[in-house]
Amino acid sequence: MQLKRSPGALRRGLMAATCSLLAPAAMAQSGAEGEQPWQADAGLLYYKENGGRVQTAEPVVALRKDYGDERVLDLTFSFDSLSGGSPNGAIPSKKAQTFATPSGTSLKAASGVPVTYTTASGQTVATLSKVTLYTVAPGELPLDKNFYDRRLAVDIGWSQPLGANNHVSVGGHLSKELDFLSAGGSASISRDFDSKNTTLGLSVNGEIDSIQPIGGAPVEGSEYTLLEKQGHKSKDVLGAALGLTQVMTRIWVTQINLAYDSSHGYLTDPYKVVSVLDGSGANLGYRFETRPGDRTRESIYFGNKVAIGHTALDLSARHGKDSWGIKSDTVDARWRFNLSDDEGALYLEPHARWYRQSAADFYSLYLDGGSALPAHYSADQRLAAFTGKTLGLKLGVPVGDTSEFSVRLESYQQTPKVTTSALPQLIGLDLNPGLKTVIFQVGWHQQF
Repeated sequence: MQLKRSPGALRRGLMAATCSLLAPAAMAQSGAEGEQPWQADAGLLYYKENGGRVQTAEPVVALRKDYGDERVLDLTFSFDSLSGGSPNGAIPSKKAQTFATPSGTSLKAASGVPVTYTTASGQTVATLSKVTLYTVAPGELPLDKNFYDRRLAVDIGWSQPLGANNHVSVGGHLSKELDFLSAGGSASISRDFDSKNTTLGLSVNGEIDSIQPIGGAPVEGSEYTLLEKQGHKSKDVLGAALGLTQVMTRIWVTQINLAYDSSHGYLTDPYKVVSVLDGSGANLGYRFETRPGDRTRESIYFGNKVAIGHTALDLSARHGKDSWGIKSDTVDARWRFNLSDDEGALYLEPHARWYRQSAADFYSLYLDGGSALPAHYSADQRLAAFTGKTLGLKLGVPVGDTSEFSVRLESYQQTPKVTTSALPQLIGLDLNPGLKTVIFQVGWHQQF
């Protein structure tokens, strides 16, 4: 389910394109002009959330071929397998709560009689005969423990010089999930100044997504018990990034990036609901969430790479905001320590990251059943105000002259700003539990 992930294809593309904009100066300084061997990076990422939430295993294989003269081909293949419990948006209650999985047609026991959903024009959306219900115990966060997804993605990129001081790159992305298909492309151009000590670049990205929710997309903002369904949905994203990198000294490189993207179409999560409560906090029912059909995002990024003796510090900060009212700040630091003077030595790399965001304008833990419904609403925890902290450590072990083995272990903790309510029926309940995750990754780098 693509909407359950943070990074989308467009943002990955912008990051890759921006990196390619900033690469020419460093590549030129490497002095490699002839054809180089293939480089392969293989990794396996394991991610697990606490409380029986989502866990995933993701193998990734990346190939790079330098044909000389800065002409480089990049290929990346990845596969995700996700399972576990995914929060459905409803808040905990002092009574048991029952929900249907996305393919459900009602909140009644299965009758075995197929139910056919059609659009207003008569187009068949889905024919479903199986209803799977799940019940959440009092006080627990509603999770759909039937959640699972599979994702296969392929990325390709090519970069090369254009004249003496220019560099261009193009790329494409294709990914397929059980309920989602995404295709995108990117292009960038950069120019070097001041003997390649300064590089200015511009990248653009586009993405088209087909959203095919299991059982059909629910009518946005409709009453949950009706389980009204629609056909497939779509959205498109356009973005651009402007990057400047500057070699400050022989041990210090700095860069600044400005990024902008605009999304249009179906931006609602079809699997999220919002609890509807009365004045005491008693549950009156649920409604499917509804989000605006447009969103723009802007960000500024400032990064520095500094070599200090046998260590290398990578320190960056980012500020972003969007048209939904979310503002965010990020500080990220990686400090690599070589454990000997030899090139390609054993190394340790501690990592620390701090993130903070405000809530979306239409975010709310629940809806007031005694008031008129707002135009848009969502209880998705990713749209709430929270802080996130990451701490980790990576160990790199050289194997011969052309290989490296690495292992990385990190922990992430997300702390929401609002977790309680003064309504009588909600006192004592943790309405928005924090999130803790463990991230473990092994990797192998090989030249051949």
